[in-house]
Amino acid sequence: MLRNRLIHTSIFILGFMIVESKVSSSIDKAYKKGVSAYSGERWTECITQFEESLYLYKLYKSVVVNCRLKCKSESYDTQIKENIEDLKTFEKFLTARNCLLKCQEKGFDDVRVSSDVPESTIFNMKARKPYEYLHLCYYQIYALQKAASAAYTFLLASPEDESMKNNLKYYSEQPEVDINEVVDLESEDYLVLFHLGLKSYKKNNWAETVASMEEVLTDYMSSENICRAECERQPEQESSSEFVLTMANNIAALLHCQQHCQEKLKSLEYNSGIEFIADVLNYLQISYYHLDRFEDAAKAVASYLALMPSDEDMLENKKMYSTLTDAKSFTERSNIIYYKTRDSYEKQLIQLFHQENNDYHTESNAI
Repeated sequence: MLRNRLIHTSIFILGFMIVESKVSSSIDKAYKKGVSAYSGERWTECITQFEESLYLYKLYKSVVVNCRLKCKSESYDTQIKENIEDLKTFEKFLTARNCLLKCQEKGFDDVRVSSDVPESTIFNMKARKPYEYLHLCYYQIYALQKAASAAYTFLLASPEDESMKNNLKYYSEQPEVDINEVVDLESEDYLVLFHLGLKSYKKNNWAETVASMEEVLTDYMSSENICRAECERQPEQESSSEFVLTMANNIAALLHCQQHCQEKLKSLEYNSGIEFIADVLNYLQISYYHLDRFEDAAKAVASYLALMPSDEDMLENKKMYSTLTDAKSFTERSNIIYYKTRDSYEKQLIQLFHQENNDYHTESNAI
């Protein structure tokens, strides 16, 4: 029996798009109309409103993330010629602030989406809450394949939800549902490419595997950068009259969120983004080997070992490739080294924050 814990009362990021309307559309209004239609058992309206809210949220994210990335990377003419105290850092943030305000004002006007979105609605969209309603609305109009995909999409964001697990199991047992066609409706491009690469690999089609897996690396890095940019909108942190304490709390929250992007974006079979990237590099080194491209294979091996330095199998592979190509071929990819270094430093800073916090509270309790 289909389980519903909601009470009846009667997912390459989108670019800027022009919406043919003079009035800005509201994500919050569409979401609330979807909830109202669900409660009133108006199933078609429920689907229309929640799908509208998801579409508008993608436009909203498009503006927000593109502006954050643009303003972070944009060069500017510095007025601070000497590195005195923290003035260059202050100038960077003040300049980025002005860029961000102008970019977002124009961006939201271009796509005709309201920039005023309540924190609760942002939370619901990030948690894929619309799909918790949508799966049942699809079910009520007998669109069982869509219902299964909606349930699966929500479950990826809430993997411990027993009710939704039971719903997905129910859908998978229905003759109208092809389990192989149950998909994440917000799936990132890199996961689609990864599965295409796996299919090519199983068929020993090495050139196609290389093409797919190389693109996987590029798209995954891009997707994680987008996720990291989304972290710059943070819920209110514990504030203090001390500027340094307030800044430290906000920085720690930002770092925690950015680190969580690996957990959020990894495929279900992996423990971290680093494991996922390493496995892609493994498929690449094998495929390059079969194509007799030993230098490229060696570079993939070196990059893998930069992430997983103690992997015995890959260390053995390195010895084997040493007989096939020059030692200079074992050069780590620059994007992998940047990724690993950034990840390591972020983990150190988070550890520092918590260690200092623990030390302070231990000393305070001892007094």
